[in-house]
Amino acid sequence: MNDEDGFADWENNVALTARVTSEAEHLDLPSGDSLVKFRVVVPRYKPTTKATVDTIDCVSFKPVIKRKASSLAVGDIVDISGAIRRRFWKSGAGVASRVEVEVTTLSVRR
Repeated sequence: MNDEDGFADWENNVALTARVTSEAEHLDLPSGDSLVKFRVVVPRYKPTTKATVDTIDCVSFKPVIKRKASSLAVGDIVDISGAIRRRFWKSGAGVASRVEVEVTTLSVRR
């Protein structure tokens, strides 16, 4: 896309500092791709509902991220960057979807 389309300044970037709440799960997709999936929470500092945290699903297809995610422990504080993605798949009831962060960098705070 070029600047004439009005998209030149648009970005899909996510930066999170969050607490890991699930162990990494490795999945093989019907497409033949594999991914790692884990979940994190981020506190809401000014909750507008009864929820005090946001729970966020994270995935990655990158081998280096899959290795790093495998060593995560529940309770670790991590820095994550990536992009928001909506993934679709066929389910028993039709097509299902989920919004996730596709992780491109991952580091554990020590």
